[in-house]
Amino acid sequence: MARFTPTLPRPLRPSRRRHILLTLLILFLLAYLLHTSSDDNASQPTHTSEMAWLEKHMNAPLPSSSSPLSSTKLVSNTSFNWATLREARRKAVKEVFTKAWSSYRDLAWRKDALLPISGGYRDQFSGWAATLIDTLDTLWVMGLRSEFDDAVAAVADIDFGTVANGDSGRVNIFETNIRYLGGLLAAYDLSGREILLVKAKELGDLLYKGFDTVERMPVDFIDFGRAKEGEGLEVEGSVVSASPGTLTLEMTRLSQVTGDMKYYDAAARVMDVFEAGQNFTRLPGLWPVYVSMARRDVISGNQFGVAGCADSLYEYLPKMYALTGGREGRYEGMSKGWMEKADRELFFRPMVPGEEEVLMIGTADVVSNGDGQEEVVLNPESEHLGCFVGGIYGLAGKLFRRPEWVNDIGAKITNGCVYAYRAMPTGMMPERYNMIPCASRENCKWDKQIWEREKRKRPEWKEHLPKGFTTAKDPRYILRPEAIESVFVMWRVTGDQQFQEAAWDMFTAVSNGTMTDFANAAVLDVTRGVYPLPKEDYMESFWLAETLKYFYLAFSPPDVISLDDFVLNTEAHPFRRPKRARVDRPL
Repeated sequence: MARFTPTLPRPLRPSRRRHILLTLLILFLLAYLLHTSSDDNASQPTHTSEMAWLEKHMNAPLPSSSSPLSSTKLVSNTSFNWATLREARRKAVKEVFTKAWSSYRDLAWRKDALLPISGGYRDQFSGWAATLIDTLDTLWVMGLRSEFDDAVAAVADIDFGTVANGDSGRVNIFETNIRYLGGLLAAYDLSGREILLVKAKELGDLLYKGFDTVERMPVDFIDFGRAKEGEGLEVEGSVVSASPGTLTLEMTRLSQVTGDMKYYDAAARVMDVFEAGQNFTRLPGLWPVYVSMARRDVISGNQFGVAGCADSLYEYLPKMYALTGGREGRYEGMSKGWMEKADRELFFRPMVPGEEEVLMIGTADVVSNGDGQEEVVLNPESEHLGCFVGGIYGLAGKLFRRPEWVNDIGAKITNGCVYAYRAMPTGMMPERYNMIPCASRENCKWDKQIWEREKRKRPEWKEHLPKGFTTAKDPRYILRPEAIESVFVMWRVTGDQQFQEAAWDMFTAVSNGTMTDFANAAVLDVTRGVYPLPKEDYMESFWLAETLKYFYLAFSPPDVISLDDFVLNTEAHPFRRPKRARVDRPL
């Protein structure tokens, strides 16, 4: 019987082992060289993104000391530092501010307003130091620490239990809300100073008393004596829509920081009325300029506009959406409703010599045409107060993902206001003026004959007015902020350099034209470039609270009062957007 034994592999000969090891070493070196090659023409690996590969490939440490860059420190050959230009402009704004603030501190401390020509003062907003409180957050933003500390200390001594003319006086809810309560809340949000929250709550309780009416609708003016006696207040028969419509942001923020939802609830009840009536007015989507909170009637009027007397009602709708983190969905619908309707009925492209593609804001009346039907009649009269609208379309376009609102409507309205500034010989825009609306926004050719014909229909037309303008019904510039407000917002939301340049042109004209020995004063006529310009001895608190703040922010880095983190009220007071935007309403 045959017997088989297992076959074992023969040991490799030494020479054969060396050949195999050498081959493996060569293959390994080739793979390594291919993987680590720094050849400029190396192809992008397929397993990573091109950007990631570029960052690794282009930003790696220099390979050797033989590189011409390894032993040489390169020096930039630029001839101009553009960041220095921006900072120089911001410094110029700050210098105008500090001059005015120093004069207020020396001549009108704890009074409502400085008189910038005579050096006197005026109390017109209850005598609670309107300019001081209105300016708190501007001091903080500009880094004026000692000035801010002095102002906060003065706030602690203000007595909201008395008014300038005694208990017979009346307290204007609208102005008290936007200037005083808004100023205190913003300064608290920025600084965390507890005394500011204490004073804000004191003032909020006073404003809450303004809702002590039969229907829980707010009065326009609080009768101070009746309110202190605990007597119920009577709502006025007719008010401008902006008055009751501009309470939501401040009262909501007060509820957010105190945890007491009564303030939010009071203002929300007012918006219930506006929401219910929005689609039942004579121009559905818009509310009439005059409303009656006594009758809870926000639909009956026939005059419509989004500028003076109505402006901040519309402004606050998208801003409330932002402040409440989108949890109050009705503010999106209400915002879209008015913005779409206003675009169709109120905005027009003016006929101008250069045929610039800009938009102006008019008003509209709904009238009977004699056949039992109603028609909308555009009145092409524009106001400085309406210039905030460009920025609102910019903000809302971002909030609601409507890029056409940013790049088309918002930009064109903002540029329309810039055009009105630049068209005047003083570089400042009048309070109210008229232009000629084109029939189409797409086809708007300059026609001198039409201008000649239309201007002679206007008794307010003056021979010296620039081409394209048919009136300057109110030729003053009273230090208003609305145009620079939109320029600032559009700069922030688009990054378009033209808006910063426009801001500088506007600031140069305004600061030069309004300058006085003490501060800055309203100009009586900006349509004639005869210097020194005639002025009025008055400086509104919003010059320091809004106008100069917006100019300063226009040249500041975007993280200074970031629009992602703050919502600015109609007096430019920044409210911090909470991480959790509570909006609960008590049952």
